[in-house]
Amino acid sequence: MLVPLLRREAATVDLTIRLVSEHALARIGKKKYKDVHGKLFDTWDKYEDDEITTTQLLRRGSKISGFGPDSTHDPIHDDDV
Repeated sequence: MLVPLLRREAATVDLTIRLVSEHALARIGKKKYKDVHGKLFDTWDKYEDDEITTTQLLRRGSKISGFGPDSTHDPIHDDDV
């Protein structure tokens, strides 16, 4: 039971080392953050153009960055959405 688990872990480590040495892992990380930053800037532009409210800006920003709640239901600010 332990041997197959260690064998899989060793294969994962080998792949990770290869990806890091080829800078592929860094490219994957850069693409992810580039996408997140693009979405945040688009949301900010909509806010500056008065297309969305402050509450919507904050909700979308927290959702994009992964820090927001799963639900968008907020009984206090539901009219802002």
